[in-house]
Amino acid sequence: MKWLMERDQLIAQTMAFVESVTGKKPAADTQPESPSSPVVEFERLESPVEVAEAPRQLPVARSAIREEIEGRVAAFRAHQQRFDRERDKHFNSVLTGIRSAITDRSGAPTP
Repeated sequence: MKWLMERDQLIAQTMAFVESVTGKKPAADTQPESPSSPVVEFERLESPVEVAEAPRQLPVARSAIREEIEGRVAAFRAHQQRFDRERDKHFNSVLTGIRSAITDRSGAPTP
């Protein structure tokens, strides 16, 4: 049963930490007794998560972020299309060189 005491101490320390970070007091100021069923323990551990929930941002800031992301995606697509064009141009020039070397037998050494 030593682990029960250690667990309760850990929960108390966690609640004190949450209180110091958020500046809010937890719902229960006293340490609750050990639960008799695991379901009660699970419900008790949910409260720090609810307290630590991040505040929601305003829709205005969200749309500005969305516009920035869309701009970056558009710039990336344009960059990729430029690379595609350059790659195709290089491929065509190499292929043209190979075809001309194959068809032009006058410059090739005879075996």
